Amino acid sequence: MTAPEDAGAPPRRPRRLLRLAIVGVGAAIALVYAQKSPKDQHLRFSLGDAAPAVTALEVAYLAAEGGGGEPVRETRLAWEAGRAPRVVSHDPSLADGAYLLRIGADTREGRRTVERQVTLGGGTTQVDLSAALGVPRDATAPDAGGLAPNPPRTP
Repeated sequence: MTAPEDAGAPPRRPRRLLRLAIVGVGAAIALVYAQKSPKDQHLRFSLGDAAPAVTALEVAYLAAEGGGGEPVRETRLAWEAGRAPRVVSHDPSLADGAYLLRIGADTREGRRTVERQVTLGGGTTQVDLSAALGVPRDATAPDAGGLAPNPPRTP
């Protein structure tokens, strides 16, 4: 009488479970690394009415948690006087997550620095700098909707 060929082999079911467990662990590790790997993020810095006064922006991206205060990315964008756009686009390669932006704006009146907290996760992140740049608005200037304020009524 001959013995079956797989008499000494382990049962098939535990092997199948082991393979599924290995694939599952591999997929979980890949998912974690995919979320932490850098990808293009789209930021828009709104200078608004202050744009003509801005000659440069310096942006430092600091990890909001556990970053130790060291920038993970820095950039400088510069323009000739009066040539800065009202909205500045920047597409840094950063992982999704919370960041502290340390923004320095060089203007004709000097340097202004502001910090903003943002959470990047794909899509577009808008950072409004117009108020921080402190350019006074003329009372008769059009607002963001393009309409002048109503004049006072006289009785």
